[in-house]
Amino acid sequence: MITKILSALNALGVSVYNIVDQTTESAEIYFIKKQEDMRRMKKIREISVIVYKDFDYMGKPMRGMSDVQIAPGMTEDEILMKLSGAYDAAGYVKNPFFELADPNVDSIAPDTEKMNNLSSEDVARVMADALYSPDTNADAFINSSEIFVENTAYHILSSRGTDVSFSKKRVWGEFVVQCVHPEDVEMYFDFEYDDLDTFALSKLASDAITIVSDRANAKEAPTACEYDLILTEKHVYTVLSSYLEKADAAMIFAKYSPYEIGACVQGENIRGEKINLIAVCDQPYALDGVKLENRQILKDGVLKDIVGSTRFCRYLGIEPKGTYDAIRVENGALSLSEMKKKPYLMPVAFSDFQMDAMSGRFGGEIRLAYLFDGENVKVVTGGSVNGSLLEKQDSIVFSKEAFKASNYTGPAAMLIPGVSVAGA
Repeated sequence: MITKILSALNALGVSVYNIVDQTTESAEIYFIKKQEDMRRMKKIREISVIVYKDFDYMGKPMRGMSDVQIAPGMTEDEILMKLSGAYDAAGYVKNPFFELADPNVDSIAPDTEKMNNLSSEDVARVMADALYSPDTNADAFINSSEIFVENTAYHILSSRGTDVSFSKKRVWGEFVVQCVHPEDVEMYFDFEYDDLDTFALSKLASDAITIVSDRANAKEAPTACEYDLILTEKHVYTVLSSYLEKADAAMIFAKYSPYEIGACVQGENIRGEKINLIAVCDQPYALDGVKLENRQILKDGVLKDIVGSTRFCRYLGIEPKGTYDAIRVENGALSLSEMKKKPYLMPVAFSDFQMDAMSGRFGGEIRLAYLFDGENVKVVTGGSVNGSLLEKQDSIVFSKEAFKASNYTGPAAMLIPGVSVAGA
């Protein structure tokens, strides 16, 4: 198939291109309560071709681009027609000229230890056992779940000479927990791991059952005022990943982000803990052929590196670094129990927790939170959090305890002082 594509590109006179050929073997298992309802095994091959067209516009060099999907069953004439249309379309895209990623040639053998070298279906069943192992409560239980496992083989080719192959495996899914007493409550949870982390999934399921049970007993909303807010686990990632987003070359080039190397992005006078954040690669190459490696983004609150796609890194005049989703953050000096010695509000479930990296605003509607008034802890529901990271980033504190997911390794909790909460 690749030979047919290269032949068509040559016939069309396309001299600049990037091809990503990926084959995915997957397993999907669906459960109703603990009973398997359906399973599906698939093997799909997808080939994406980006074609580039160089031209001048108002005396300036341009490099237009257009991408197209090539199905494995296409004939040579169909491939030629698809690529011809994409090449014509590229001539209308007025991107300033940039050079593609520098060439890489490599073939990385699959990690035989990852996921214990099991088949995708076996991985799904092992993770299903882990998910349901804490499900022993008659009143609060997992009423449905979906588990997905993918093993994807990548082959990347470019006109600059890149020819790399590697594989990537991941497991993810979602489940709904229901509590029927004292009122009927359902809540949605999801997960994603890049290894066979049965312990983490069992803990998540156990925590989810507790959360839904407590939500069924929560009656009051927190009083509207400012609280010392403790965010946990995936909500910590949501907030801290905004630093990685603002360190992306595309955001900086477009002037959405003011970041520059050496900037004290956490502020000049840090009263809390200084953030040390690393962008973590979850595969050896980006899909444009850039070799990925872990990169220190923040060191003691100071910006040390900028990452991003080849195009925007070239525009900034820096080495292409590739794009990242995963981060690793240094843990703090305070234990979670120490954080809880003073009055706090700790939301553990939101309807939709969001973070706007550019404005620094974060928040969401509270489904369940624990409120400590200095003497007692009670469960509350309702109200909403509305905070500003830019206003509070100089005084945040991280926990000693760690949390790990596919996109995050770091403190399990962070304390943000004086956050506004709308409530009763």
